[in-house]
Parts: sequence; structure tokens; C-alpha cells
Amino acid sequence: MHKENTKTILEIARHDMEICNACRYCEILCPVFPEITNFRVFSDNDLYYLSNLCHNCKGCYHSCQYAPPHEFSLNIPKTFADLRVASYINYAFPSFLGKLFSKNGTIVSLMIAISLALVFIAGVMFNNADSIFVAYSGEGSFYNVIPIKLMSGVSILIWIHIMIAFIVGFKRFWVENGDKLSDLFDGSSWKQSLKDVATLKHLDGGDNGHGCNHVNERFSHSRRTYHQFVMYGFGLTLVSTTIAAVYHYILGQGAPYEYFSAPVITGTIGGILVVIGAIGLTVIKLKADKEPMSEKLFGMDFSFIALLFFVNLTGLLLLFLREGELMPILLCIHLGFVLAFFLILPYCKFVHALYRFGALLKYNSRNK
Repeated sequence: MHKENTKTILEIARHDMEICNACRYCEILCPVFPEITNFRVFSDNDLYYLSNLCHNCKGCYHSCQYAPPHEFSLNIPKTFADLRVASYINYAFPSFLGKLFSKNGTIVSLMIAISLALVFIAGVMFNNADSIFVAYSGEGSFYNVIPIKLMSGVSILIWIHIMIAFIVGFKRFWVENGDKLSDLFDGSSWKQSLKDVATLKHLDGGDNGHGCNHVNERFSHSRRTYHQFVMYGFGLTLVSTTIAAVYHYILGQGAPYEYFSAPVITGTIGGILVVIGAIGLTVIKLKADKEPMSEKLFGMDFSFIALLFFVNLTGLLLLFLREGELMPILLCIHLGFVLAFFLILPYCKFVHALYRFGALLKYNSRNK
């Protein structure tokens, strides 16, 4: 996103917030509108904070008396969505990767996934020229295909990268509008913020509890439900990976594991939940009114959902075909998608979880 475009979006957001601050009709809908009453002027970083506090339920668009075709033409969901994309780029580390992904998210994601898959295929051929075409079974068969040093080495490098990117990005988000790092140690704010995240509280439609207006003016809890499927499904896949690491490094058991083992059960349930949630969110986006949506975020949403879908789909296929001749190639493709997914986390739509949680911490800290 060019600096000129970002400046224009900030000017629009500042103008809109000044009108909203005078009106205050939407205070019951979400934390954004009671929070703006604490401001008289809105700095750029204040606007980035408010845009990440927004949960994009679109209730304010359908409730607003100044929405199009009114001459004020307030469209807070679209303006804030554009501003969130700008914030992802502004806080990204290194910055050029944020800009690259914002412009070509889907293409970049697929290229990274294919490139990593090819790296693993090359590793397979180097390890054993016949292994890409041979069926393996039993404990440790995955490592007969891909050397454990190659698998672990690439994974560790990617994890180091994303942790540094997350820490630097979050620090920039937190301190650039005046908050101190010491404020992060407020236990009560963490408790309330974690509760808000766990329940997706702010997708319930505010004080009325009717849900979001994500498709049209009708209220629905479907977006909240599908988000929970993705969130808890993703959490279960991380639990599965952690348990698998314990099995390998502490118990000395190599992958793949038995169908009814802890890592397989948690990973399978998590994968199914993510696939269902990804399909549901995609359908909602395709059916939704395009007027309050951001074109910039639309592509980013789809690239993230698509990559998340393929990560879990290839994982489920690998689970059920792991004893056949397709296992080696499926393993390479699945690992390519998995590592590509994690590599782009600091620059794709997933990063909204980091900054939205940070925004909730700020909000709950300021409004105890």
C-alpha cells in the first residue's frame, strides 16, 4: 500500500471518528464507540488501535444514519478494514515482507508452499531416489521419506523468524501511541481480554446479543460460530503438534502415530473443525454485501482461508493415505503448506489476532 493511499485512509478515518464522537449512537454495539469518547484528537496510531479493536461485525454500518447515500457517507467497517491492512504493513518486520504480501498475498503464499514442497521433494530424492514412489508403514516411516534433520532444521528456522516478527510487530503496535511495555503486566486486563477472545464476545452484536450483520441487515451468529470452529480447530492442531513433539523427543516414538493416539485424535478433530470453519467463512464472504467490505482485505482474507484450508485438507489426506504409495508426495506437499502457512503468519490475515488481542488489552486496561 502506497504512503499516499495510507495517508488518505487515515484522513478519512480521522474525519469519520470525529463525526462518530459527536453522534455516539453506536455506543452499545462494540468497544470502539465508547472508546472514542476518550479522545479529542485522533493520532495515526490511535486510529490504528481503534481499527484493530473493531471486530468488523458491520452493525455500525447498518445502524448509522450517516451511511451512504447520506452526504457524510460514513462506512466505518470498510474504512477500518483498509486501516487494519495499513497497520499490518506499518508494524510488520521486516517491513518489505508486509508490503509484498499485502499486494500479492495469494500468489506469494502458493509460491512459498510450492517452493517448500519442492525443497522436501529434493530432500527425499537425495535421501533415497526411490522413496518418493514407495509405500512406507510403521513407526518412523515419515523420516524414511524426509530426513528428520531437514524437517526439523527448516521448521526451527521458520519458528525463529515468526517469533522475532511477532515480538517486534507487537512491540511497535503497543508503544507507538504512548503505552508502556510495563502496562502489559496488568493481570486483570489479561483475564478479561482472554475471556473476550475465548468467547469472541464482540461478535455477538453488542448489548442486544443478536449477532452480526455480516451478510445483510439481518442478525446472525454464524460468523461467530465459524470463527470459533477455526480458532479452536487451529488450537487443537497446535496441541497435536506439541504432543507429537513430546512423543518424539521425550518418549522416543517416531511419526506417524496410531490412529487413536493423542496427537492423531486432537489433530484430526482440529483439522475437521478448521475445514468446516474455513468453508463457512468463505461462503459468508461470497454472500456478504460488498459495500461495507474492503477490497484490500478481501484478497488477504481469501488467501489466508485458502492456505488454512489446504493445510488441514492435505493433513487429513495424509492421515488416511499414509500407508500407500501417495504418502511420500503427500507428506512433502503437506509440510510445504504447513511451513508456508507459519512463515506468512506475521504478514497475512492471521496477524489480526495478535493486534486485536493487543487492542483488547489496551481497552480493558484503560476501562477497568
